[in-house]
Amino acid sequence: MTTITSSRASTDYLRRERRAAWILVGPVVVLYFLFFALPLLLALVESVMATRLSGLGLDGGVRTFVGIDNYRAVLTDPAILDGFGRVLLIGVIQVPVMMILATFMALLFDSGMVWLRSIFQTVSFLPHAIPGVIAALIWGALYLPQISPIVRLLRDWGSAFDFLAEDVVLFSIMNMTTWSWTGYNMIIIYAALQSVPRELFEAARMDGASAFTVALRIKLPLIVPALAITVAFSIIGSLQQFADPAVLMSFTNSIDSRFTPNLAVYSLGTAEGSPGPAAALSVVIALLAFVLSIGVLTLRDRTEDKR
Repeated sequence: MTTITSSRASTDYLRRERRAAWILVGPVVVLYFLFFALPLLLALVESVMATRLSGLGLDGGVRTFVGIDNYRAVLTDPAILDGFGRVLLIGVIQVPVMMILATFMALLFDSGMVWLRSIFQTVSFLPHAIPGVIAALIWGALYLPQISPIVRLLRDWGSAFDFLAEDVVLFSIMNMTTWSWTGYNMIIIYAALQSVPRELFEAARMDGASAFTVALRIKLPLIVPALAITVAFSIIGSLQQFADPAVLMSFTNSIDSRFTPNLAVYSLGTAEGSPGPAAALSVVIALLAFVLSIGVLTLRDRTEDKR
C-alpha cells in the first residue's frame, strides 16, 4: 500500500513539474511560432508563388506555383548582386574595424586605467541607445554638403569632400554603423572580461608578464565565445542593412532601391508590387545569415578545442 501511494505521489509530482514547465516555456514557444516560424513558413510559400493576370487584370489575377523562378529572378538581377557585394564589403571592412575598436575599449576599461570608467562606458553606449532612424537623420544632416558643418570646415581647409558621393557613400554608412554598434559590442566583451577570474591576471603579473601580454595571451583567449557571438551578430547585421541607406536615399541620388538586399526586399514588396521575388530574396538573406553564423560558431569551437 505504501509503495502504491509513493508511486502515485511521484506521478503527481512529475505531472505538476511538467505542467509548470509548459507554463514557463509556453509563451516563448507561442512567440517563437508567431514571430519567427510562421513568417518564415509564409515567406517560403510566397517565394514559390506568383500572381498571373488574365484579360485586363480586373479579376486580381490567379495565384500559381512557379517553383524557383522567383529565386532565379532575384539571383540574376545585377543590381541585387551589387547589393550583396556592398554588404560583403561591410562585413570585410566595417565588422573587423568595429570589433577591434570594441575589444580595445573593453580591454582598456577592464584594465582599470580609465578614470571615471562608468561615465565613459555610458557615453560609449549612448550612440546605440539613439533610435536608428533618428541617428541616420542626424548623420544625413552631417553628410549633406549644403548644411554640414564638417563639410563646411573641410571646404574652408581647401578640401571639397562629399560624404554622399557614389564612391564614398558606402563608407559613410560603415561609419554610421560603427558609431552605433561599437559601444554595444564593447559592453558584451567587457562583461565577458569581468567574468574571468582575477587570480589569473595576478599570477601572470607575478611571473613578470606585462599588461599587453596579459591582454593578448590570457584575456583574449578566454573571451573567444563572447567575441564569436558579437562577430556573428555583426555579420547578420551587415546582411540586414536597411535603415541607414533607406534614410540617406532622401539626401542623395547615390543610393537606389537595390543598394542593399534588405532595401531591395522592401522595394520589391511595396513599391514594385512583387511579393514573390521579395519573399525569395528574404529567404536567401536568411539562409546566408544562418550559414555565416554557423561558420563563425564552428570556427569558435575549433579554436577552443585547440587550446
